[in-house]
Amino acid sequence: MCIATKNGNSNITNTTITKGKEHHRNRSTSSALQRMAPLILSGYLFNTLCYFLLYTILPSNLTPVPKYCPLDNPHCKRHGLLAFQLVSLLNLSYLGLLGVYTFFISKRALNELPQTPQGRYFGNVLTEGRVLLPEADWICAVIVIFQGWDFVVSMFFEEHCTRIMMCHHFLAFICGFFCLVYEVNPFYAGKHETCSFHRHALSC
Repeated sequence: MCIATKNGNSNITNTTITKGKEHHRNRSTSSALQRMAPLILSGYLFNTLCYFLLYTILPSNLTPVPKYCPLDNPHCKRHGLLAFQLVSLLNLSYLGLLGVYTFFISKRALNELPQTPQGRYFGNVLTEGRVLLPEADWICAVIVIFQGWDFVVSMFFEEHCTRIMMCHHFLAFICGFFCLVYEVNPFYAGKHETCSFHRHALSC
């Protein structure tokens, strides 16, 4: 049985969960992945253009800390690493801020979906041409964009091309990809990415 939200949102009923289960059992050829495909492709292009733009406009007199440059190379600038970190910060900021907005400001994550395990899993269904919580699709799409882009670009930076980080990017990409295929959202609407803000800001 579907339990209504604590806010007294009585319009969320068993019907939503039933539709969601039927939707996952009898899905049409259209999926969140297909709906988000243009955004994902545009996101890869956007991140790449942002990287090269930042690389070009960063001041030439920036000096990285010694741990990022060999001591015998006085011309080392590492503009590429800084541009990479700034693009990563941009992606993480979008995820985190959208999650905070969806949960705590608009409260759509609480009001649009049944607040039960079944409701959170099956509730975000395509109904009359729209999904109940499009932010869930946006989060998963940006996860696919960021983690896929980060995986490729990290190969060019030894600080990021470590076994644990590459596995992290790969598994997060796979998770986001199949969340779009099966239309579920385990990313808590991006709120967890707020914990990455300070780490990327300090590394810049």
